[in-house]
Amino acid sequence: MSRRGWILFVSRRWFASRRESGGSASSFFAASGIAIGVAALIVVLGVMNGFQLGFIDSILEIASFHVRVEADRRGGPDEALAARLAADPAVRSVLPFAETRCLARSPDGRSQAIELRALPSDVARRDPALLPALGIEGPLFPPGGGIVIGSELARQLDLRPGQSLELLVVTSSAAEGVQAKTIRMRIAGLFRSGYYDYDAGLAFLPFSNAGEIFPKAGTVPYIYGIKLKDRYADAAFVERLRSVYGIPGADIESWRDYNRAFFGALRTEKSLMMLLVGLIFLVVGVNIYHAMRRTVAERMEDIAVLRALGSRSESVRWTFMLDGLAIGAGGALAGLLLGLFIAVNVNDVFSVASALVNGAVDLIAHIRGMTADGNFQVFSPQYFYLVEVPVRILFPETLFIFAAAVLSAVLSAGIAAKSVSRLEPAAVLRYE
Repeated sequence: MSRRGWILFVSRRWFASRRESGGSASSFFAASGIAIGVAALIVVLGVMNGFQLGFIDSILEIASFHVRVEADRRGGPDEALAARLAADPAVRSVLPFAETRCLARSPDGRSQAIELRALPSDVARRDPALLPALGIEGPLFPPGGGIVIGSELARQLDLRPGQSLELLVVTSSAAEGVQAKTIRMRIAGLFRSGYYDYDAGLAFLPFSNAGEIFPKAGTVPYIYGIKLKDRYADAAFVERLRSVYGIPGADIESWRDYNRAFFGALRTEKSLMMLLVGLIFLVVGVNIYHAMRRTVAERMEDIAVLRALGSRSESVRWTFMLDGLAIGAGGALAGLLLGLFIAVNVNDVFSVASALVNGAVDLIAHIRGMTADGNFQVFSPQYFYLVEVPVRILFPETLFIFAAAVLSAVLSAGIAAKSVSRLEPAAVLRYE
């Protein structure tokens, strides 16, 4: 029998004897701990990825684009440059726009600071992905023009389409200096992106209605928002803008630099969450270590006999590591299936939890002779700005979690079985 076959044979015999003697409870609890840890990590990271990637997609599609170019500060956008950029094989879309900060005020005196962005009227043709990101099915600007505001801004100012609002705009020029003026605009429509900051603080209007806000001879820069076919190729495209198009590097900003603080905070949050939840594996590893040490102590005579018959300590040690591998793989596989099931059906799980809570509240109210509304929701739209919990499962992260769980079990078993190498068969079998 080969060495590998001998190790597998001994491992199977020991595992079978432990099941028959009822000593597999510690292995079962260790595997259960691994399963819970894997499932918890998959669900937590799936929900976190859903929120984070949803926010990132909204930011890139609506606000920052993949690359921003400030190439013209004299007047309207350079259509020739926009056409050249749109024809680039790496570019998905190019949208020229201008933006400024102003104060929106309703007729009853309510006010809110917003970012006002002027766009071309054919925005749907230039950037087809923008309107779906804003939750708009038809054209962004209906005939007659007007300003389009977010649903949360309309709620805060108590405004509806067809009504008017005032914009307090500050402009500056060399001839007239700094001036503040109020411009009345008709609300042409509403959008809802699902990202609160944009729905409460962003507004759009066509270039045809932006003459007073963005004067032709003003100093407000016109920007070209570029979306790439591969957003992770932004560094190569920025270098291409410098070398091929001759655009100064100071006028170019990629999405990584434009959102550096926000994306850095998301990355830190995710890393800390993985570290904290991953501590479950450390606890389970300690449990496996102590369980394996107890198993080694119980099998001391058997190990001594095997060593006396000529088996090497590394071979005996591998039998315990295979036991740890079985525990880790079994627990990780069970946790993987459980975590994927919960993550895919997380909204149904929350609905069931809400129904159970409402049922318990109604039952308690009925016993006490009271009336309960039964409107509890885990993620109520009244308090959370979402309709459902987003989930995104990333294969590399899932594979890493599975591998980390199995590796923690194998390492724990290997460290616990290290005492096998120091075992002297004669000392154990002396009085047998």
